[in-house]
Amino acid sequence: MNWRNRVGVYGCYLCGTAGIGFTLPFLPLYLSQEGLSDRTIGWVSTCAALSGLAQFPLGLWSDRVGTRKSFLLAALGLLTLSAALLQGAHGVLWIGLLVVLFAENGICRAMIESLTGAEVTALAAPTEVAAALGRLRTWKPIGIIAVALVGSWWASRFGIEAILFPITVIQLIGFMAAWLIHEPHNLSTVPVATLQVNRDSPPTRTSHFSNRSLWFFIVAMVMFHAANAPGGIYLGLLLKRQMDVADSWLAYSFVCSMLGWMLTVWPAGRIADRMGRRPLLIVAWAVMSLRLFIVSVATSPLEIVANQFLDGAANGLFAVLAATWVTDRMADVRRSGEAQALVGTALVFGSAVGPAISAMFVDQLGYRALFACLGTVGTIATAIIVLFVPESLPRGRLLSADQNVIHSLDNIDQGRPTVM
Repeated sequence: MNWRNRVGVYGCYLCGTAGIGFTLPFLPLYLSQEGLSDRTIGWVSTCAALSGLAQFPLGLWSDRVGTRKSFLLAALGLLTLSAALLQGAHGVLWIGLLVVLFAENGICRAMIESLTGAEVTALAAPTEVAAALGRLRTWKPIGIIAVALVGSWWASRFGIEAILFPITVIQLIGFMAAWLIHEPHNLSTVPVATLQVNRDSPPTRTSHFSNRSLWFFIVAMVMFHAANAPGGIYLGLLLKRQMDVADSWLAYSFVCSMLGWMLTVWPAGRIADRMGRRPLLIVAWAVMSLRLFIVSVATSPLEIVANQFLDGAANGLFAVLAATWVTDRMADVRRSGEAQALVGTALVFGSAVGPAISAMFVDQLGYRALFACLGTVGTIATAIIVLFVPESLPRGRLLSADQNVIHSLDNIDQGRPTVM
């Protein structure tokens, strides 16, 4: 990518996801202050996640029209508007509608997550798809950490609601950054990822859903987030209500999570391009499950905060490896929107199912037993990855002649045998 596109894509992604530094530690408390019960908060989160399912048809649409910029502008515009209107909003229905647009797993952030990923994937070199996604995802924790830390100080002085104004400004900057994106109108200027396709033909629409391993991977992705998503809702309530911690502890817990993310995504992408996707996929699911079990037995706030590093590492691995695995299976750069939206759809569907089921049982089970049950779900999902999800990194790439020559020359320079 040229510098204009880097500023545009990275800028809109950074600003569009920075608000998660408010939604994760503070939004459940804000909704509670507005009179919403734990169960209602769970259902509102479910509705937000269900709205994110719209990213799949929108991702397909972006592939057909050959542009993602207009979709990103629409998502960032609605996100900015929702943050502005949420200040001073009252009433369950009105607040619920705004949360659907503003939430971490709502339609706006889901579109930003999947379409920025599709943009960098389409422009990545054939052997650097995972690394490109890793570089993009590195920007997410930077914004989240900044908002969480500053927001903690801001909330202690002016109240939780006051954080929404600076978030509105940040998201407006992201909207303006998206205008800088310049997409190539000629598909022949876009590198072909993973496998060579006929660039003169229209995008292929062959169904990949007859592939058994893809279905198993979709199930595993849904279970990953069905287990993981309720933690974002109930972890803060556990710290606040059962351990009686200050609001600053909520921010620290998610800062620790984002540090785990930031230290994971970039090296994970580089390693996956060299060693394969499957080993790190197994690590991601296993770490997610372990983190949930630790919450269920932790006895101090410090243990829970430190444990959040595992949460960030697991989610960072998922953000890079899941999208890369599906991109490998699609094998067509012109379907990058579909590949990213498929991962995002599994994410939001799992994020809808998890809070919905948890909301029905949280009162009876209590927070700790709920986290233990979620850890069991994560363990089953890990077993699915181990048993049914194969390596997706192609060993024999069908490269064009000029790419093959470059690849062979690189091998000679590094003392490795060439493969033609």
